[in-house]
Amino acid sequence: MQPVRISDPASTGLRPTRRVSSSILRWMCWAAPLLLAFCRISSPASEAPRTVVRPAYRIDLRSVIDGPFVIEPIGHPESRVGLPIRSVCFLDDQRLAVTVVTQAKGKPELAMRGEPSPSSAFRLNAAILEASSGKVLGTPEWPSNSRYAGIVAANDKGFVTQRGGELTLFGPDAKPIRHIELPPLPSDQYGHDNNWVPHSSWSGKRVLLLGGRVSMSGPWIWLDAENLQILRSWEDMLNLPITASDNELVMATRTGHPSDPPRTLLASEPGGNWMPIPSTANLLSVQFVASDLLYAQYYSSIGQPGRSGAFLIRTDGTAVYRLEPPRKGWGLGRATASRSGMRFVILVGETKGRYPALDIGGHSVLRGFLVFDPPFRTLSYTLEVRDSRLRNPDIPALSPDGRHLAVFAYPDPILEIYELPPTN
Repeated sequence: MQPVRISDPASTGLRPTRRVSSSILRWMCWAAPLLLAFCRISSPASEAPRTVVRPAYRIDLRSVIDGPFVIEPIGHPESRVGLPIRSVCFLDDQRLAVTVVTQAKGKPELAMRGEPSPSSAFRLNAAILEASSGKVLGTPEWPSNSRYAGIVAANDKGFVTQRGGELTLFGPDAKPIRHIELPPLPSDQYGHDNNWVPHSSWSGKRVLLLGGRVSMSGPWIWLDAENLQILRSWEDMLNLPITASDNELVMATRTGHPSDPPRTLLASEPGGNWMPIPSTANLLSVQFVASDLLYAQYYSSIGQPGRSGAFLIRTDGTAVYRLEPPRKGWGLGRATASRSGMRFVILVGETKGRYPALDIGGHSVLRGFLVFDPPFRTLSYTLEVRDSRLRNPDIPALSPDGRHLAVFAYPDPILEIYELPPTN
């Protein structure tokens, strides 16, 4: 198995042409900072240690928490098709919390305003696990008036749950400390209940809450998750992807026409003015993995051809590193960072069972992990996964010390835990 390399920059999607139109000239003027950014690239990294890892244990949440599990419906509000509503985070190095949402026992009731009560229609169910063994330490549950519920942030002072518009801060002993209620949001034209969508910073100290719809202006809230205090609120236009650090937000620009310049990234202090970051075009996802470091994925399209790829980008645009998967046919998935800043990990997967002629999309399987330790200029470990049983692994979480990695999958609520090598 060849290690992943941080290599020279790939093509940014620019292709020479003999006929230059006015729109292309506009694009070239816009792209000049981007090209300069791609000239500032580190040399290829040396080979990282290659290790085979297997799950330390796996848990099917259906064996721990009684269902039925609630999904986020796709399309019509009464649709039976959707994704399960889940969250996973490490409370500390020794404890892992996994949540799902269940339907309350008895006759279902309509969601209501006000503080959740035993008559609420939903329950936020958690399984608190011993990180090293998977032993179930507790299964607390809390009533919720909304199906949109989970743990939205965890830090050294405790963790914060969201149940619709209700936020509760719990201490390290899982006892409630403080509670606040967010302003209610109106339903959309399809009858869906609008919900405050959380985006936690990589450290778990701050949370960005978004109450608007994509490409429209709406309410934004900047939350101190350590003390459960609203630090700032404002109105802004929402575009995706978006990600948060402890003191900075990064969002992609919106493109509305094929002749528009490829969208780039914008950075801002919470509630401040947006400033462009030189970056790749056609970004579909971006995540903070350290205070000033972004993990971004980029895909080619018909309108903007070029090679797909994944990159590490400094928020000031001073360095861009391209990431290559360990094997042909494998791809890079989501990333997760330890809140101590000691490590971040990127999932490596492969699509299986895809048959385009039969319109079958297939499913993803877990193949490995890319492990980065400070100063994050080179790859620390390439880990190849064996004996995983996850289908569609999509939510990773890393312990504060970087030694345990949890990976959640869908539609089956199965969790696998991996022990990682020591940090460098």
